[in-house]
Amino acid sequence: MGINKNKVGFEMSFSMIFSIIAGGIILFLAIYATTKFISQGQETTYVEAAKSIDNSLGDLVTGIAEGISTKISFRKETRILFDCSLPSEDVNSPFGKQTIGFSEESGIGQRWYESKTKITRKNKYVFANNTEQGKKMFIFIKPFYMGFKVDDLIIMSSNHYCFFRSGMPPNIINDLENLQMENVKVVDDFGLCGNGGNITVCFGSGGCDINVHDGGCPGCDNYEVGSVEKNDGSGSVDYVGNLLYGAIFSSKDIYDCNVARLGKKTSTLAELYLGKINQVSSKGCNSQQIEPGLLTLSGGFEEATLTNRYLIAKSMNEKNDLANCKIYPG
Repeated sequence: MGINKNKVGFEMSFSMIFSIIAGGIILFLAIYATTKFISQGQETTYVEAAKSIDNSLGDLVTGIAEGISTKISFRKETRILFDCSLPSEDVNSPFGKQTIGFSEESGIGQRWYESKTKITRKNKYVFANNTEQGKKMFIFIKPFYMGFKVDDLIIMSSNHYCFFRSGMPPNIINDLENLQMENVKVVDDFGLCGNGGNITVCFGSGGCDINVHDGGCPGCDNYEVGSVEKNDGSGSVDYVGNLLYGAIFSSKDIYDCNVARLGKKTSTLAELYLGKINQVSSKGCNSQQIEPGLLTLSGGFEEATLTNRYLIAKSMNEKNDLANCKIYPG
């Protein structure tokens, strides 16, 4: 009897163990399948969202306007991930490229699901931090000129900025106020910025999160040329014209990469305009005085040569405005 009882007890224990293991495997497979299904759904959603953002960026151009703004809202806390590649000899991306990734906060599995698929943009110049996070993304666009218009600068940020009016040039104050950005304030007193979370910006004085310094170039407006220094340890970058906004609102590596990309596009456009000089000369137009500037710009630029090339472009532009046959639109 004792032996039989032990056999029965052993058989019951084995059945229970087998049931637990089998149930665990079934439960694991069910969870795995559910998670896999959700991940696939997330991937599809995020790719579509990234494409939607990309399409929105593609639709925004300044045209004859000097600046436009918009915003994108999301249901949940969202991350947009930016990367930038320098120009290369690859014929498919001679002006470099940027990639846009998308991630949304999730209550299932890992907190942030990052899409494996990224959208590539070869013909846009988006200035932003490497990662922008929030429920709203604010975008504004300003044109960039090197004598002639090179392209539009797309500025995207989820952060809130507070600019100290003292020391700011009137044209920059007007720029920011006319854009009517919800995440940008121009104030007389930093006490008006609100309850924390704002990135402070000063012109000509230190003590802010971001400090803008005038380059003081001959014949330039105040802060038309200068540098932007951040207290996050990334150091400072030089800017010219509307690149000021790219320098303020984007991370250094994204900024430097886009400046090099714009330099490559400037080079290509300068070569095209050089060809136009030969065409108009045969029609009796004297535009040869513009040629030296275009020859210099055809060499492109990067941040280290940015200011020098900009000053050459300004001089060239004055000559183009006075020419009886303009090489590029004035």
